[in-house]
Amino acid sequence: MNRLLPSLLALVCAGIVHAQFVSAWTQVLPSSAVELRDPRSISLTSDGLLYVADTGHHRILAVDTLGRVLYETGGFGTAHGQFQWPRKIVANRGASVWVLDYGNRRIEKFSRTLQYQGTFTIPPSDDGALSQIEAFALAPQGDVYVFDRDDGQIVRYDPLFRELGKFGDRSGDEFVSTISQMTFAPSIGLTWWARGSDKVRATDPLFSAVRTLSLPGPEDQFVLAATDSCILMANSSIVQTWCDPTVPPTLLFRMQDLQKLEVRRLDDLAVAADGTVWLLDGLSGAVFRLFVTKR
Repeated sequence: MNRLLPSLLALVCAGIVHAQFVSAWTQVLPSSAVELRDPRSISLTSDGLLYVADTGHHRILAVDTLGRVLYETGGFGTAHGQFQWPRKIVANRGASVWVLDYGNRRIEKFSRTLQYQGTFTIPPSDDGALSQIEAFALAPQGDVYVFDRDDGQIVRYDPLFRELGKFGDRSGDEFVSTISQMTFAPSIGLTWWARGSDKVRATDPLFSAVRTLSLPGPEDQFVLAATDSCILMANSSIVQTWCDPTVPPTLLFRMQDLQKLEVRRLDDLAVAADGTVWLLDGLSGAVFRLFVTKR
């Protein structure tokens, strides 16, 4: 069943098919061996390994499709491999795993097996305090985009953490509000959303052009995720794909199509290479795997 989605999703993203989908689903987490506390983020490798930012337990887990833990790192603290409220995790095509360690104001890089590889921080301001990284995204070529909340800017770095450019100001056309969600897909570019906003904004990798997508109304909970070719956008009601900046998003499925699936707070989503869609309900501490087919 799940083999149908890659071709269908590709057609939707290409604007060839405007179809709605329904799904069967299974709950992967919590399990008898794993209980999550206020998890905030999930990410997938190309072969389907799922990474979870178990925020309330200050740890990162790597689990298989059955929810079995394969790798783990964490514990409350400041040492490398320890965290204070890890909020965002990005598995970079399986080659590396990046974690926004919110309480420690840093991003830490790990191997696929969650072995520590390095730390990134925004250089201290005049008062000597590290700037707060509120959100980040990775481009396929390895560039890192971070939202510096203290300076109200998005900063682009190369893979060696050398600064390449900035976007944002306190006012005017480049005003950047507090970003809650940020992701990157080559077809759309860097895309972000601020909590409570009725707009999604996107820019090319060099910040030379900014596009705005208006939403039906202000959102209190909104999720952005990326595939190789599309941005996925979701709230508690619908999941959409946005694959062409000149074309409005396309409905992928409605949450009401998932019988008996009650997502109390949608915190993140991801799409595997085989086309299955994963949803994270942070309030319930649950992860669901969806098998999407055309209606």
